[in-house]
Amino acid sequence: MLDRHEVKLHVDRHLQEARATMLPRVRVAFDRLLQDRGLLSPDPAPYFGPLGHPLFELPVWLARRLNDEGVVTPREAVSDVLGVSALGYLHARAQDDWLDGGSNEDPTLIAVAEALIALCNQLLVSVVGVSNRFWRFYAQVLNDYAESLLDTAEVRGTEVPISRSTFERLLKQSRPLVIPSAALLDRADRWDLLPGLEDFVLAATASSQLFNDLTDLYRDRDMGHRTWTTDAVAEAGPDGLWLEVARPSSGQEVGRIQERVDAALLYHQQAARAARALELTAAETWLTDREAALEGLLRSLHRNLLATFVRRMAES
Repeated sequence: MLDRHEVKLHVDRHLQEARATMLPRVRVAFDRLLQDRGLLSPDPAPYFGPLGHPLFELPVWLARRLNDEGVVTPREAVSDVLGVSALGYLHARAQDDWLDGGSNEDPTLIAVAEALIALCNQLLVSVVGVSNRFWRFYAQVLNDYAESLLDTAEVRGTEVPISRSTFERLLKQSRPLVIPSAALLDRADRWDLLPGLEDFVLAATASSQLFNDLTDLYRDRDMGHRTWTTDAVAEAGPDGLWLEVARPSSGQEVGRIQERVDAALLYHQQAARAARALELTAAETWLTDREAALEGLLRSLHRNLLATFVRRMAES
């Protein structure tokens, strides 16, 4: 199985090859996208981490699981799927950045997204060929993704409170994360594992999204990005939130921040069950690290909010 150093080398190779195909203006915008995400850099931290989606680990875990039952995936196929993971992720981020920018006048990010999805498809063909099963699934996933983009924009444009069910509905925007590993299942003729794979990706993404929403709480609110978490805290300031975090829960009373942390842990537990049902034994270390990180999240928020509270008191 590829280790993290080897995974990064394969990802970087595909990023460099993609960059080499781009015309100058698209290449400049692609470079900015890479820089913003910390990719194609010496630091491995942006590529891996227990609190993000296992973008590059998941295909490797799955290839190992298939190998354990005697289905060998050629290294080049795993490499191409890692390329799909990287380019597909950046395709979605380019579109997301364009939507978040609030202005539709500059089409540069959409041009980058178009270039990236074309390169993704080229790599996918090398793995699955003309498989009708896979390409039907691919079309369905991207149609769901497109609908979810519009759904997200509509939700952000209303004053209707974002509920847990709305949060889960909007997670369809992350469904393309299934595509790279689905290509491996198709190639191995283990399509029966797809529902379990989708369960894992959905739950792992929900956990990651809640973590991001908690850590980006005030930035999201200042930029007008409504989330399930920003709606929960309404107009509360850092001092009020710190007092809530610092106050121990009593009886059935659970604070708004604690409720979101508990939800992130619940989604993680769902992801862990899905991973074990899939027999992704290589994921165990990542699952353990993520649980520890999520359990430490409330303490981290407590420290950050306390620092803000103390600074505001000093300035008053």
